[in-house]
Amino acid sequence: MRIAIIADSYPPMRSSAAVMLKDLASEFRNQGYKPVVVVPDSTIDIPVDRSVIDDVEILRVLCPQSKDIGYLRRTLYELYMPYAMLRQLRNSDFLKEQLDGIVWYSPSIFHGPLVKALKKKHGCKGYLILRDIFPEWAVNLGIMGRGLPYRFFKLIEAYQYSVADKVGVQTPANLEYFQKWQSPKRGQIEVLYNWLSVSESAECTISLRESSLTGRKIFVYAGNMGKAQNIGPFINVIAMVDQMRDDIGFVFVGRGSEVKSLTKEVIDRDLSNILIFDEIRYNEI
Repeated sequence: MRIAIIADSYPPMRSSAAVMLKDLASEFRNQGYKPVVVVPDSTIDIPVDRSVIDDVEILRVLCPQSKDIGYLRRTLYELYMPYAMLRQLRNSDFLKEQLDGIVWYSPSIFHGPLVKALKKKHGCKGYLILRDIFPEWAVNLGIMGRGLPYRFFKLIEAYQYSVADKVGVQTPANLEYFQKWQSPKRGQIEVLYNWLSVSESAECTISLRESSLTGRKIFVYAGNMGKAQNIGPFINVIAMVDQMRDDIGFVFVGRGSEVKSLTKEVIDRDLSNILIFDEIRYNEI
């Protein structure tokens, strides 16, 4: 069976989503399926770059850059993304081979049109791996009100759910949110916990032995640092600890839209108990 995995993250990206999707593709392959990963890529210079890595077929589809840019541009580019990908894929050999199922990962919430077109052409079902209930989390954090942008994103959200035959949410608490929805219908929602395959550790490129935190008890945050993670309150706590104790240190490792502002705040507040590093490979963690 040929299974398409559609997402906007995959190695060599180092995000947790990229790592999980690589593990998912490998597990499909190990169980005898034929996975084909489809991801947008703004760095290639051809419409579709086709490769095979570790016996997994990967299609990188030329699309505009939609990460680490302003919110308005990102929204416009992601809204355009599924249509751009579908047009590029129609000019490739991808659609000539039958798909037996589609799995797609959210975020992004904009893959719905692409998935619906592929389901219709191949007569197969689709499974949505939902890790981000947007725009609800943005409202909960006070980033977004319930005005016109919110209603726009709610339409995109509802469309994505309507395309899915089944939705795998991240925690049992997420199930409560879907009780308010008429679609998907009951029975189409299940808990699909995050996963990680066993891998050998690699030597870490970050060394704290000769850093300003040497000898301290270290607390590490490793992951995305964006609006959704709401890092600000942590900095307030870290500032309080910096005034009270000199035996504790904090290390933040990752990427995201808030890294620059986080770094600036650490400098402005002259915090001596925190270091910030760029993302590293998952097996260095």
